[in-house]
Amino acid sequence: MAEEKEIKDVPSEIQTPKGNEASLTPRGVAAMQGDTKEGRDWVDRGIMDVPVADLPAPEGVSSPADFDHHIAWQDAQTATQQLPEIQKVVRDGKTGDDFYREDQAANLDYVHGKQRTYDLFYGTDAVKLDKVGDQYTIVSGRHRIFAAKDAGLETIPASVSEMISP
Repeated sequence: MAEEKEIKDVPSEIQTPKGNEASLTPRGVAAMQGDTKEGRDWVDRGIMDVPVADLPAPEGVSSPADFDHHIAWQDAQTATQQLPEIQKVVRDGKTGDDFYREDQAANLDYVHGKQRTYDLFYGTDAVKLDKVGDQYTIVSGRHRIFAAKDAGLETIPASVSEMISP
């Protein structure tokens, strides 16, 4: 069993190394200041429609050539084209299970069906944003946001965590 050592002379305040401030998300800055997402200053707003025009340009994604990581450009375009219709019926109560049944009835596999688009925007790996005031920071989903901006979508669903005033 490893011996535990007492740590002494730990600074009471953690500071960001000079020049790295811009690379931190609001959540990162808050964590460094002692506020965590689960703490009193962050509220999970769940998945909500967010105006695409309010979102920053996604860092590291500036053209279709940047789509080789999690999603291919063609797949992102297809999902983005399907999204407005899916948003409308989700507002009316449709779920991922409903899309699954529809895809099965139409003999569509997951890659070509609407359930995949539903999962990309409403599933466990939805676009994630932090919001402080009127400003959004992209936590995940940069490729989907780029595709939505490229397609001229008005809104996209995203999981939003908002920092509120104490």
